[in-house]
Amino acid sequence: MLLTGASRGIGRALARKLAGLGAKLILAARSERELVELGAELSAQGAEFLLKPADVGDRNAVKGLVEAGGERFGRLDVLVNNAGVGLRARIPEIRPDDFGTAWAVNVLGPLLLIQAVWPWFERQGGGLIINICSLGALQPAPNIGGYSATKAALAALGAAARLELAPFGVRVCNVFPGSAATSFRAHALGETYPENEPRLSRVSPELVAERILVGAARGERDIFITWPDRALATLSRLAPALADRLVVRAFRRVQGR
Repeated sequence: MLLTGASRGIGRALARKLAGLGAKLILAARSERELVELGAELSAQGAEFLLKPADVGDRNAVKGLVEAGGERFGRLDVLVNNAGVGLRARIPEIRPDDFGTAWAVNVLGPLLLIQAVWPWFERQGGGLIINICSLGALQPAPNIGGYSATKAALAALGAAARLELAPFGVRVCNVFPGSAATSFRAHALGETYPENEPRLSRVSPELVAERILVGAARGERDIFITWPDRALATLSRLAPALADRLVVRAFRRVQGR
């Protein structure tokens, strides 16, 4: 199993849970130091894993990551596209360089990884791709338009891959978390997030990881973490104008308007 963005938040929680289940893990992240810290923790559990620092937006790095993982374990069955970076800015103020970085990590990286693992899946007669998207891909909110655009692109990429790869035994799950209690906002590009900015949910990364694993095991196409997340996604699809009004009202409330 290849997991990107493994050193923090949801990725770290997934790595811990998967190690507990006995999975053989290829763990990638940009921070070598944090990967080594995670490796020390997993070693104490007797887990079998490979640590590989990598920038998922770099084609050569992705190729090396997949080749190293395949050589170590002899096969690749699951790809979890978890690596991601936030971006907070109003649409007129998004810096093109920031958007380019977010696009490279959130969209290009998953594309390169899917392309790199595909030969393994084809030879093995199947596989599983899990894309960690965002509820913002389905219902944008003020100040995260650029981030939502990248995650909407990832969701569309996953949906198309589902159609194209299903005949070869490959399943694709798109995951739409609301907001988890991680350092994600602290590491986002663009402006600093204010503490009072509205969030639909704020659950633990362990809960997110558990819900992902359960949903994937059940064969769910789209995985939501909490019922309010699912409710907002449904409302956005069936009554988009109402969903927009509710989101705008929430932001006006915290701004005192």
